[in-house]
Amino acid sequence: MPSNTSLPVLSLRELNRALLARQMLLERQTVRVVDAIERLGGLQAQWAPAPYVALWTRLKGFERAKLTRAIDTGALIKATLMRATLHLVSAREYPAYAVATLEGRFGAWRPPGGPLLKDLDRMYADVLRFAARTPRTREEIRDLVARHMPKSATDERLRNWFLFAAVATSGLVWHPEGAHFEHRQLARHVTPPARLRTRVTPEAAYDVVVRHHLGAFGPSSVADIATWSSVRVPHIRAALARVKDLVRFRDEKGRELFDLRRAARPPAETDAPPRFLARFDAAILGHDAAERTRILPAEYKKQVIFSAEVWTTFLVDGFVAGRYRLVSDRNDAILELLPFKPLRRAHKAALIDEGERLVRFYYPDAKVHGVRA
Repeated sequence: MPSNTSLPVLSLRELNRALLARQMLLERQTVRVVDAIERLGGLQAQWAPAPYVALWTRLKGFERAKLTRAIDTGALIKATLMRATLHLVSAREYPAYAVATLEGRFGAWRPPGGPLLKDLDRMYADVLRFAARTPRTREEIRDLVARHMPKSATDERLRNWFLFAAVATSGLVWHPEGAHFEHRQLARHVTPPARLRTRVTPEAAYDVVVRHHLGAFGPSSVADIATWSSVRVPHIRAALARVKDLVRFRDEKGRELFDLRRAARPPAETDAPPRFLARFDAAILGHDAAERTRILPAEYKKQVIFSAEVWTTFLVDGFVAGRYRLVSDRNDAILELLPFKPLRRAHKAALIDEGERLVRFYYPDAKVHGVRA
């Protein structure tokens, strides 16, 4: 194996173009919804409309009904997975993601005094029985799990953690309607059917996660994969060792990067059209926090990511260049561009054209659609 210093170097723009190609942001693709979501390593789904916008940006001729139909038929599952956040993944890959991310979800937030994972089996069994036939709200689940807390558990943080564990690590998934574009009601959780509880070995699960990260976000460092997935580094390194078609690079900082041999790595000068990213878009969140500069310039980070929020943004020449807002009243729907610095005339014109199509997609019933630049 070559030493790190002898590895080919990929520039920031080359890494940017590789990310855009794999995220389907260089050219819209003709791909079925479920296949697209698998290729993208799942879609962030904290905000119900976000997966719809993400696919509109990436797929040719995408219509809302295509995603809603895949959700309602059970081909797609909404659940707490990578980084203990909500994602849409395919039903056929859900078992692997559930196994690979369990340890990271459990450890995402645990106040002192919280039990170990192995100590919660009885609570999990009760929760899964409770939601087996009737979708349950968090409040209903909170009442159920109260009986499993130690009598000495007077700390409100610990009480909240038991609820988090019941919802995020027991195996519950979201009821399909909670993944719809229009969803604004209280979340309801259900026990997944038996087909989603297929046993997957941890090794096979880690392999799925690592290969999907490389395919959707690579070339990637071990830290990139760990940040995105919350899988522990030893598991990632072991999975990388099992990948047969792996190649290695380094970036301009000297970081070692891994990639799939046949994955797209377009030239740095490849044209990148304007694109609108969804709220919490994974194209921004797919790498170690310090290395998101391959799409989000460092000087704009605090304007895009703060607290638990990742705002809607637009790309110019492949990099985040501003935010946007979608607003509507009974008759008018407007997309407002909020650039971080003045836009060139050609870039503004292209964004207005793309923005008009997005606002029509987002607010199809409005009588007037427009872009405020």
